[in-house]
Amino acid sequence: MKIDKIKDSLAEKISNDYGTWHTVLNNTQSKNYVCNHWKVEINPRDIEIDIPNGTFSANDGFFSSNVKLGSSSDEKDIFYNKAFTAKGKFEFETKFDNASSLKIGEIDIEIEIDIF
Repeated sequence: MKIDKIKDSLAEKISNDYGTWHTVLNNTQSKNYVCNHWKVEINPRDIEIDIPNGTFSANDGFFSSNVKLGSSSDEKDIFYNKAFTAKGKFEFETKFDNASSLKIGEIDIEIEIDIF
């Protein structure tokens, strides 16, 4: 797998990892909110990889979401946008057709957890 393809795959997996971002939201300040939508933006060029050790680090990513405080339906959505960095491990998996795919083994997100 070429380096650019590895970076593209990592950016896609980081951006779509529900479990990771669910954990980030669960650890934010102000527990009395509902998340209506979240989005992660990360440029593959901002990802550094170490293939022999199967590690990566990512800089300059942005996590955004719309949250609604309280349980009242008349509350307005509040836009939450924070920069983040990430580091973790990845590994290659061989599929049944001998094609390689990439799997994130672990990931650590550094982000300011205070929504407000």
